Amino acid sequence: MFTTAEITAFVGAYIWPFIRISAMMLVAPIFSTRSIPVRFRVLMALLVTLVVVPILPPLPLVDFISGEALLIAIHQVLIGAIMGFALQLAFNLFVMSGHILAMQAGLGFSMMNSPQDGIQVTVVGQLYLMLATFLFLALDGHLILIREVVNSFNILPIGINGISSTGYWMLISWGSQMFQSAVMMVLPAMTALLMVNVSFGVMSKASPQLNPFSVGFLITIILAFAIIYITLPTLVPYFERIMTAIFQLIQDILEHSAAQNSITSTDTLIFHLRSHS
Repeated sequence: MFTTAEITAFVGAYIWPFIRISAMMLVAPIFSTRSIPVRFRVLMALLVTLVVVPILPPLPLVDFISGEALLIAIHQVLIGAIMGFALQLAFNLFVMSGHILAMQAGLGFSMMNSPQDGIQVTVVGQLYLMLATFLFLALDGHLILIREVVNSFNILPIGINGISSTGYWMLISWGSQMFQSAVMMVLPAMTALLMVNVSFGVMSKASPQLNPFSVGFLITIILAFAIIYITLPTLVPYFERIMTAIFQLIQDILEHSAAQNSITSTDTLIFHLRSHS
Protein backbone atom coordinates (compact mmCIF):
# COMPACT_ATOMS: atom_id res chain seq x y z
CA MET A 1 0.00 0.00 0.00
CA PHE A 2 1.17 3.50 -0.84
CA THR A 3 0.66 6.42 1.47
CA THR A 4 -0.86 9.72 0.42
CA ALA A 5 2.52 11.44 0.71
CA GLU A 6 4.17 8.88 -1.56
CA ILE A 7 1.44 9.21 -4.19
CA THR A 8 1.64 13.01 -4.03
CA ALA A 9 5.42 12.94 -4.41
CA PHE A 10 5.27 10.54 -7.35
CA VAL A 11 2.59 12.46 -9.24
CA GLY A 12 4.13 15.85 -8.44
CA ALA A 13 7.49 14.73 -9.78
CA TYR A 14 5.92 14.48 -13.23
CA ILE A 15 2.99 16.88 -13.27
CA TRP A 16 4.90 20.10 -12.41
CA PRO A 17 7.67 19.63 -15.04
CA PHE A 18 5.03 18.55 -17.57
CA ILE A 19 3.08 21.79 -17.09
CA ARG A 20 6.15 23.97 -17.70
CA ILE A 21 7.38 21.97 -20.71
CA SER A 22 3.94 21.71 -22.33
CA ALA A 23 3.35 25.46 -21.89
CA MET A 24 6.64 26.14 -23.66
CA MET A 25 5.76 23.84 -26.56
CA LEU A 26 2.32 25.37 -26.97
CA VAL A 27 3.85 28.83 -27.46
CA ALA A 28 7.32 28.32 -28.97
CA PRO A 29 7.69 28.49 -32.77
CA ILE A 30 7.77 25.24 -34.77
CA PHE A 31 6.31 23.34 -31.80
CA SER A 32 3.22 25.59 -31.82
CA THR A 33 2.67 25.40 -35.58
CA ARG A 34 -1.00 24.89 -36.41
CA SER A 35 -0.10 22.04 -38.76
CA ILE A 36 1.12 20.01 -35.75
CA PRO A 37 -1.84 18.45 -33.88
CA VAL A 38 -2.28 19.36 -30.23
CA ARG A 39 -2.18 15.69 -29.23
CA PHE A 40 1.23 15.31 -30.85
CA ARG A 41 2.53 18.37 -28.98
CA VAL A 42 1.22 17.02 -25.70
CA LEU A 43 2.84 13.66 -26.47
CA MET A 44 6.19 15.37 -27.16
CA ALA A 45 5.92 17.27 -23.89
CA LEU A 46 5.16 14.03 -22.06
CA LEU A 47 8.14 12.24 -23.61
CA VAL A 48 10.49 15.11 -22.74
CA THR A 49 9.12 15.11 -19.19
CA LEU A 50 9.73 11.39 -18.78
CA VAL A 51 13.33 11.85 -19.92
CA VAL A 52 14.23 14.87 -17.78
CA VAL A 53 12.45 14.00 -14.51
CA PRO A 54 15.28 11.73 -13.19
CA ILE A 55 17.82 14.60 -13.44
CA LEU A 56 15.66 17.33 -11.89
CA PRO A 57 16.24 18.71 -8.38
CA PRO A 58 13.90 17.63 -5.55
CA LEU A 59 10.38 18.91 -6.04
CA PRO A 60 8.09 20.28 -3.30
CA LEU A 61 5.42 18.09 -1.73
CA VAL A 62 2.18 19.97 -2.25
CA ASP A 63 -1.42 18.87 -1.91
CA PHE A 64 -2.97 19.09 -5.36
CA ILE A 65 -6.28 20.31 -3.97
CA SER A 66 -4.99 23.52 -2.46
CA GLY A 67 -4.34 27.14 -3.29
CA GLU A 68 -0.59 26.57 -3.19
CA ALA A 69 -0.85 23.92 -5.92
CA LEU A 70 -2.87 26.31 -8.09
CA LEU A 71 -0.28 29.05 -7.59
CA ILE A 72 2.56 26.68 -8.52
CA ALA A 73 0.70 25.54 -11.66
CA ILE A 74 0.13 29.15 -12.76
CA HIS A 75 3.80 29.98 -12.30
CA GLN A 76 4.88 26.92 -14.31
CA VAL A 77 2.59 27.91 -17.17
CA LEU A 78 3.94 31.47 -17.14
CA ILE A 79 7.58 30.35 -17.06
CA GLY A 80 7.14 27.96 -19.99
CA ALA A 81 5.02 30.42 -21.96
CA ILE A 82 7.54 33.25 -21.50
CA MET A 83 10.39 31.07 -22.73
CA GLY A 84 8.41 30.14 -25.84
CA PHE A 85 7.15 33.69 -26.35
CA ALA A 86 10.68 35.12 -26.25
CA LEU A 87 11.65 32.81 -29.10
CA GLN A 88 8.42 33.68 -30.90
CA LEU A 89 9.48 37.33 -30.88
CA ALA A 90 12.69 36.43 -32.69
CA PHE A 91 10.78 34.60 -35.44
CA ASN A 92 8.26 37.42 -35.78
CA LEU A 93 11.22 39.75 -36.28
CA PHE A 94 11.96 37.99 -39.58
CA VAL A 95 8.30 38.10 -40.59
CA MET A 96 8.22 41.83 -39.90
CA SER A 97 11.45 42.36 -41.84
CA GLY A 98 10.00 40.59 -44.86
CA HIS A 99 6.79 42.60 -44.54
CA ILE A 100 8.70 45.90 -44.48
CA LEU A 101 10.76 44.87 -47.51
CA ALA A 102 7.66 43.72 -49.41
CA MET A 103 5.92 47.03 -48.83
CA GLN A 104 9.01 48.90 -50.03
CA ALA A 105 9.26 46.75 -53.16
CA GLY A 106 5.57 46.95 -54.08
CA LEU A 107 4.88 43.32 -53.14
CA GLY A 108 2.47 44.13 -50.34
CA PHE A 109 -0.47 42.85 -52.37
CA SER A 110 0.92 39.29 -52.37
CA MET A 111 -0.45 37.73 -49.18
CA MET A 112 -0.68 34.14 -48.01
CA ASN A 113 -1.80 32.28 -44.91
CA SER A 114 1.08 31.62 -42.51
CA PRO A 115 1.13 28.03 -41.19
CA GLN A 116 2.99 29.27 -38.12
CA ASP A 117 0.39 31.73 -36.82
CA GLY A 118 -2.59 31.16 -39.09
CA ILE A 119 -2.71 34.82 -40.17
CA GLN A 120 -2.22 36.62 -43.48
CA VAL A 121 1.39 37.68 -44.13
CA THR A 122 3.25 38.82 -47.22
CA VAL A 123 5.02 36.26 -49.35
CA VAL A 124 8.40 37.84 -48.59
CA GLY A 125 7.65 37.65 -44.87
CA GLN A 126 6.74 33.98 -45.28
CA LEU A 127 10.00 33.42 -47.18
CA TYR A 128 11.99 34.95 -44.34
CA LEU A 129 10.02 32.88 -41.81
CA MET A 130 10.80 29.67 -43.71
CA LEU A 131 14.48 30.63 -43.82
CA ALA A 132 14.47 31.28 -40.06
CA THR A 133 12.76 27.93 -39.45
CA PHE A 134 15.28 25.98 -41.55
CA LEU A 135 18.21 27.78 -39.89
CA PHE A 136 16.73 27.12 -36.46
CA LEU A 137 16.50 23.39 -37.15
CA ALA A 138 19.89 23.25 -38.89
CA LEU A 139 21.58 24.90 -35.90
CA ASP A 140 19.82 22.50 -33.46
CA GLY A 141 17.85 25.36 -32.00
CA HIS A 142 15.02 23.02 -30.96
CA LEU A 143 17.48 20.95 -28.92
CA ILE A 144 18.98 24.08 -27.37
CA LEU A 145 15.48 25.23 -26.39
CA ILE A 146 14.75 21.91 -24.69
CA ARG A 147 18.11 22.17 -22.90
CA GLU A 148 17.22 25.66 -21.69
CA VAL A 149 13.90 24.37 -20.35
CA VAL A 150 15.68 21.61 -18.46
CA ASN A 151 18.22 24.10 -17.07
CA SER A 152 15.37 26.35 -15.97
CA PHE A 153 14.43 23.83 -13.30
CA ASN A 154 17.89 24.30 -11.76
CA ILE A 155 17.92 28.10 -12.10
CA LEU A 156 14.28 28.68 -11.10
CA PRO A 157 13.07 25.57 -9.24
CA ILE A 158 9.42 24.63 -8.99
CA GLY A 159 7.75 26.50 -6.16
CA ILE A 160 5.36 29.28 -5.28
CA ASN A 161 7.75 31.85 -6.76
CA GLY A 162 7.86 32.46 -10.50
CA ILE A 163 9.00 35.13 -12.93
CA SER A 164 9.66 38.41 -11.16
CA SER A 165 8.54 41.85 -12.30
CA THR A 166 12.10 42.52 -13.49
CA GLY A 167 11.90 39.47 -15.75
CA TYR A 168 8.65 40.67 -17.34
CA TRP A 169 10.15 44.11 -17.88
CA MET A 170 13.23 42.59 -19.55
CA LEU A 171 10.98 40.71 -21.99
CA ILE A 172 8.94 43.83 -22.75
CA SER A 173 12.12 45.86 -23.27
CA TRP A 174 13.46 43.34 -25.78
CA GLY A 175 10.12 43.30 -27.57
CA SER A 176 10.35 47.06 -28.05
CA GLN A 177 13.72 46.55 -29.78
CA MET A 178 12.21 44.08 -32.24
CA PHE A 179 10.99 46.85 -34.58
CA GLN A 180 14.43 48.45 -34.67
CA SER A 181 16.12 45.11 -35.34
CA ALA A 182 13.64 44.31 -38.14
CA VAL A 183 14.45 47.56 -39.92
CA MET A 184 18.20 47.13 -39.45
CA MET A 185 18.08 43.63 -40.92
CA VAL A 186 16.56 44.75 -44.24
CA LEU A 187 18.15 48.20 -44.31
CA PRO A 188 20.64 47.31 -47.13
CA ALA A 189 17.85 45.99 -49.33
CA MET A 190 15.63 48.99 -48.54
CA THR A 191 18.50 51.34 -49.40
CA ALA A 192 19.02 49.64 -52.77
CA LEU A 193 15.31 49.84 -53.59
CA LEU A 194 15.26 53.49 -52.55
CA MET A 195 18.11 54.22 -54.97
CA VAL A 196 16.13 52.48 -57.74
CA ASN A 197 13.07 54.63 -57.03
CA VAL A 198 15.22 57.77 -56.93
CA SER A 199 16.72 56.82 -60.31
CA PHE A 200 13.25 56.49 -61.84
CA GLY A 201 12.34 59.86 -60.35
CA VAL A 202 15.40 61.50 -61.92
CA MET A 203 14.63 59.88 -65.29
CA SER A 204 11.03 61.06 -65.11
CA LYS A 205 12.16 64.61 -64.37
CA ALA A 206 14.83 64.63 -67.08
CA SER A 207 12.62 63.26 -69.86
CA PRO A 208 8.89 63.19 -69.01
CA GLN A 209 8.00 61.88 -72.46
CA LEU A 210 9.61 58.53 -71.64
CA ASN A 211 7.21 58.00 -68.72
CA PRO A 212 9.51 55.58 -66.84
CA PHE A 213 6.92 54.94 -64.13
CA SER A 214 4.83 52.95 -66.62
CA VAL A 215 7.49 50.22 -66.58
CA GLY A 216 9.11 51.19 -63.30
CA PHE A 217 6.73 49.06 -61.22
CA LEU A 218 7.69 45.86 -63.06
CA ILE A 219 11.40 46.70 -63.01
CA THR A 220 11.23 47.48 -59.30
CA ILE A 221 9.72 44.07 -58.55
CA ILE A 222 12.35 42.27 -60.65
CA LEU A 223 15.14 44.18 -58.95
CA ALA A 224 13.54 43.49 -55.57
CA PHE A 225 13.75 39.74 -56.17
CA ALA A 226 17.39 40.12 -57.24
CA ILE A 227 18.19 42.16 -54.13
CA ILE A 228 16.45 39.61 -51.89
CA TYR A 229 18.45 36.81 -53.53
CA ILE A 230 21.72 38.68 -53.01
CA THR A 231 21.03 39.66 -49.39
CA LEU A 232 19.71 36.28 -48.20
CA PRO A 233 23.19 34.93 -47.23
CA THR A 234 23.71 37.95 -44.98
CA LEU A 235 20.73 36.84 -42.85
CA VAL A 236 22.51 33.71 -41.60
CA PRO A 237 25.01 35.44 -39.26
CA TYR A 238 22.28 37.88 -38.24
CA PHE A 239 20.03 34.93 -37.31
CA GLU A 240 22.81 33.42 -35.21
CA ARG A 241 23.25 36.67 -33.30
CA ILE A 242 19.51 36.97 -32.71
CA MET A 243 19.27 33.41 -31.41
CA THR A 244 22.24 33.93 -29.11
CA ALA A 245 20.65 37.11 -27.78
CA ILE A 246 17.28 35.40 -27.24
CA PHE A 247 18.68 32.43 -25.32
CA GLN A 248 20.80 34.81 -23.27
CA LEU A 249 17.66 36.85 -22.57
CA ILE A 250 15.83 33.72 -21.38
CA GLN A 251 18.69 32.83 -19.07
CA ASP A 252 18.91 36.40 -17.72
CA ILE A 253 15.16 36.46 -17.02
CA LEU A 254 15.39 33.21 -15.06
CA GLU A 255 18.50 34.25 -13.14
CA HIS A 256 17.13 37.69 -12.22
CA SER A 257 13.84 36.11 -11.14
CA ALA A 258 15.65 33.53 -9.01
CA ALA A 259 17.80 36.24 -7.39
CA GLN A 260 14.81 38.48 -6.68
CA ASN A 261 12.80 35.56 -5.29
CA SER A 262 15.72 34.69 -3.01
CA ILE A 263 15.84 38.27 -1.71
CA THR A 264 12.08 38.27 -1.17
CA SER A 265 12.22 34.97 0.71
CA THR A 266 15.03 36.31 2.92
CA ASP A 267 13.08 39.49 3.70
CA THR A 268 9.99 37.43 4.54
CA LEU A 269 12.00 35.19 6.86
CA ILE A 270 13.50 38.23 8.64
CA PHE A 271 10.04 39.75 9.02
CA HIS A 272 8.69 36.56 10.61
CA LEU A 273 11.65 36.30 12.98
CA ARG A 274 11.20 39.90 14.07
CA SER A 275 7.46 39.46 14.54
CA HIS A 276 7.96 36.41 16.79
CA SER A 277 10.77 37.99 18.81
